Order: sequence, then structure tokens, then C-alpha cells
Amino acid sequence: MLAAIFGSYVLIVGFGDVPAGGPIRVALVGFLAWTAARLHPNRTLRRLALWTVPVAVLSTAVISGVLPGRVSVALVGAWSTVLLVLAMVGLVGALWERRVVDTATVLGVLCIYLLLALLFAGIHQVLAAFSPHYLNGAPEPPTSSDLLYFSVITVTTVGFGDITPASLPARAVTVLEALVGQLYLVSVVAGVVAGWRARPRPADAPEPPDPVDGPDPAASA
Repeated sequence: MLAAIFGSYVLIVGFGDVPAGGPIRVALVGFLAWTAARLHPNRTLRRLALWTVPVAVLSTAVISGVLPGRVSVALVGAWSTVLLVLAMVGLVGALWERRVVDTATVLGVLCIYLLLALLFAGIHQVLAAFSPHYLNGAPEPPTSSDLLYFSVITVTTVGFGDITPASLPARAVTVLEALVGQLYLVSVVAGVVAGWRARPRPADAPEPPDPVDGPDPAASA
């Protein structure tokens, strides 16, 4: 799951604005949604992902070929947002059912945090496709790489200042993303990491024999 998420980052940054980048991005995000849905105990989410992913990939490929430009850009952002919501719901359900904090739980929580940046990048992409002068310091409309970069520095509350929101929708989403990212870190991630403990050995478990000295001769006598 983590490898696929990082693959999505690399794809968006390096190839997000080439003609085939949109459908490939939706397909990769759809793989994340399907993988997470399979972990969810509810079969309804699996069936929803099973139908949604092919429709998303096919419609994105068709629209990107027929109507390149703002419409296809907005469609890629919209489908990415929907599929990422499905992926996050699947992960949250799977983590809720575990009822134990272990390495898999920590990795799942970190996956959700990385998905948040992708989710808000998709929201920004939809709004930027139809909002004039959406971001300062980025072309018009902003590229997928710029939007993901802006989303990452916002959700991590780094805020370099080279790209800033220029429109009211951009400011609203940016404020929401910064709050969600910071609250998620100080509450969910901090709570899970604090509860992550090595499994203690039972107190009544016998001590393992010393492989060097062997059994105590006095105890045998």
C-alpha cells in the first residue's frame, strides 16, 4: 500500500500533465481504493469499489481523448477524490476492526496521512480547473505537480510561501487542509504511536535454557 502511494506521488510529480498521465493516475488511485476496500469487513464497500474503479478509469480515458483541457483535468481530480475517499474509508474500517496497535496499525495510520495530501490535491485540481487565478506562484491553470506540492506543504504545515492561495475557494480548502493535517498528527498519529508497545512476555513464562552452560547440575541432583 505504501509503495503504491509513493508511486502515485512520483507519477503525479513526474508525469501528471502528460496526455496519458490522467488515466494512469486514476488507475493507480483506483488500485489503492480496491486494495483498501478488500481490507474493509463490509462487502458493500468492496462491490462499490469493484464497479467504481473501472468506470473511473474508462471515463477518464475517453474524456481525456475527446475533451482535453480543463474538463479532463477536472474529471481526473474528481475521480481521484472519490477513489481516495473510498480508500480512506476502507483503511479506517480495517484499522477499527484490528483493536490492537502494532506495526500494521502504525503503517495504516501513516498511509491515511499520505492519502490526505493526495485527496486535497484532487479537490484543488477540481476547483482550479474552473477558478481563474487559483494559486499565486503557479501557472494558470496549475499543474498537477504544483497542486500536489502545494497540498503536501499545506497538510504538513510547512508553508514555504512560494505558492500561495489566490482565490477564496483556494483559501477555504487550504485552511481546512491545514487544520485536518495538524489535528490528525497531534491526535490520531500521536495516540497510535503512544500506544505502540512491544508485546510483553508473559510473567509466568519459563526462562529459556542457557545454550552455553546447559542445565544446572545441582538442580538435577
